[in-house]
Amino acid sequence: MPLTNLYDLPEALVRAVERDPYDNGGADISVTKLIDAPQRRVLLAQHGDQIESDVTDMLWALMGQAVHTLLERAAIPGALVEHRFFAECEGWNISGQADWLHPQSKTLIDYKVTNVYKANGDKQWEKQINVLRWLALQNNVEVERAYICAIFRDWTAAAARRGGDYPVAKAKMIPVTLWPISRTREYVETQVRAHQRAQRGERVLCTDEERWATPAKWALMQVGRKRALKLFDQDPGKSLGRLPEDQYIERRAGMFGRCQHYCEVAPWCTQWAETHHDSESHDTAETE
Repeated sequence: MPLTNLYDLPEALVRAVERDPYDNGGADISVTKLIDAPQRRVLLAQHGDQIESDVTDMLWALMGQAVHTLLERAAIPGALVEHRFFAECEGWNISGQADWLHPQSKTLIDYKVTNVYKANGDKQWEKQINVLRWLALQNNVEVERAYICAIFRDWTAAAARRGGDYPVAKAKMIPVTLWPISRTREYVETQVRAHQRAQRGERVLCTDEERWATPAKWALMQVGRKRALKLFDQDPGKSLGRLPEDQYIERRAGMFGRCQHYCEVAPWCTQWAETHHDSESHDTAETE
């Protein structure tokens, strides 16, 4: 991907981003790519040289790398630090790197520099950890406990004092639910086959979960108010009967947050093009 420096940051930062040492060890696919959408991975491979990234877009990733580098020098005897495992599935070689794994205590810890809104965990983290656990087991290393050590880059003391679900400190150990190994094996096999189909040129559509989908809603509105009186999952027109003259129903279109705001390959994605076109057509019809 071409790298820009739109905000004239120091050359040292630019070089640090450019010299990313990541290496999947020659595997066909890494854990992070395995758990992602196959269609997105293929489109990134096809159009990566057309996608510009700015240095500022890479700073949080750079901070994450820095944390891992610092942790390497704090190794505990007997623990595996930044250790990469390999295993074969459906003819592909899969690799995944464990941040910290202690075989004797059968404990796996993955470090994340992240946002406070993920303080209660993340589905992708759960998938990643369980696939890493499966990889470790293929190499005769058992994992019975797993945690995300989340380091919050946007934590504030003022918000913590207000209480609620907000984390009380700048970091938190988040337990990860471990799946039965049979479920993980089935998940890995399914994902590998989907990525293989996509790589062969077959159309493998992104799921609603992969697209961060939120469904359409219908809002009962009142003239002069910006907030809805009530939200409905389905059109409530008939069930509500005749509305007062100052009330009306407003359809709020569903969204695919990743496609709309965070997917670099959306301009080349036929699924997004079709969805976007259908959504615009539907919304136009609603207002006619």
